[in-house]
Amino acid sequence: MKGMAEIEFILSVFVFITTVSFVTSIVISNMPLFHSTSTSDTLKAKSWQYSEMLLLDEGDPANWQTLPFDEVNRIGLSTGKRYVIDQDKITKLAAFCLNPGYASVKNKLGLDIRNDIVIEVSYLDDSPFTGGSKIICGPSTVTQIRPRFQTVRLGILNNADKTIIRIKVIII
Repeated sequence: MKGMAEIEFILSVFVFITTVSFVTSIVISNMPLFHSTSTSDTLKAKSWQYSEMLLLDEGDPANWQTLPFDEVNRIGLSTGKRYVIDQDKITKLAAFCLNPGYASVKNKLGLDIRNDIVIEVSYLDDSPFTGGSKIICGPSTVTQIRPRFQTVRLGILNNADKTIIRIKVIII
C-alpha cells in the first residue's frame, strides 16, 4: 500500500509539472506577438497624434512661418480654422527641414529619439505639393526594416481655389 501512494504522488507531480511547463511555453511563445501588437498600437497612436497636431494646430506662435527657426516653439500647419491649411506654413516647414535640418524640426515637433517622422503633402491626384517630392520633411535615409504606421488626412488650402490636399504622416 505504501508503494501505491508513492506512485500516485509521483504521477500527480509529473502531471502538475507537465501542465505548468506547457502553459509557460505557450505564454513565452506568444510574447513576441504581444510585443509586436503593442509596438504597432503605439505607432498608430503617435501617427494620429502628430497628424492632428499638424492639421488642426496653428503652431506657437501662430505666425511661426514668418519668424526665424529659433523663435518657433511648436509647428502646426493650420490657419486657425479646422482643416484649413496655410500653404505658406507648408513651404516654410519644407525649408526648415533643409536648413537647420530634419533633427531640429523633429525636436520642435516633440518626437522622441526612438522614432522618426516623414511628412508628405500632395494633391488628390497624387502630384507633389512642392514641385519636386511629396516628402516635405523626413530623415535623409529611411529604413524599410523598422515597423511604421501612416495616417492620411485631408485638408483645404487657404488659396483662392480652396484646393484639397492630402497630408500623410508616417511614424517609423
